[in-house]
Amino acid sequence: MQICRYRGHNNKRPGAHRARKICLAWALTLWCLTLLPGCEVAPKGPPREAAVAQVLDGDTVLLVGIDKRVRLLGIDAPEMEKDGRPAQFLAHQARAGLEKLTQGQKLRLEYDQLRYDHYDRLLAYLFLPNGALVNAEMVRQGLAHVYSIPPNTRFRDALLAAQREALEARRGIWQKALKQDEPYYLANRNSLILHRPKCPLAGKMAPANRMRLDSLKAAYLQGFSPCRSCKPGG
Repeated sequence: MQICRYRGHNNKRPGAHRARKICLAWALTLWCLTLLPGCEVAPKGPPREAAVAQVLDGDTVLLVGIDKRVRLLGIDAPEMEKDGRPAQFLAHQARAGLEKLTQGQKLRLEYDQLRYDHYDRLLAYLFLPNGALVNAEMVRQGLAHVYSIPPNTRFRDALLAAQREALEARRGIWQKALKQDEPYYLANRNSLILHRPKCPLAGKMAPANRMRLDSLKAAYLQGFSPCRSCKPGG
């Protein structure tokens, strides 16, 4: 069907400019109807609400309708068995705990400055309908510890308060995580990571960022996270 007829060479004819605009408007309308049914604008950015489809471990889930794994921001749960390595202490309990918290719930998702990690996982804070922060509840139950990676520190205070409560009560992972296995430890004020004194990564710290701590408990009460390479206390 011919929508409009316009001879572009006759620009001096009265109304030629208006006719050109009408033709362009028709073309855009047809494109919209063809490529975007209903002419609806496609949603932008990550979701704000979703339900959990599957819990992979104590800090990673799959959400309904989202093709990316979602990593809970600000925490780290014990690792499941992988590549011949056994599961860490309470790994299965952490996964079960996250399932119990989120099963059948419509969750609200909030984000921080960086929304994806180098594994292309979506980084999010999950909230229950009653307003409780799932990330903090996992820490409060002793099923995860604070793992802050700047600049994503939006709810660090809430997470750290939950960790202090769990640590003092020796819940979950804190039954074993406070084993003193070095005379002292070195913390990085910038990365918020805790190292053994002889860890190669500790040797690369700028002097201004280096902080000496005499106990694991003092380090965790301040919110430092254990280095995944030297694993202090592990």
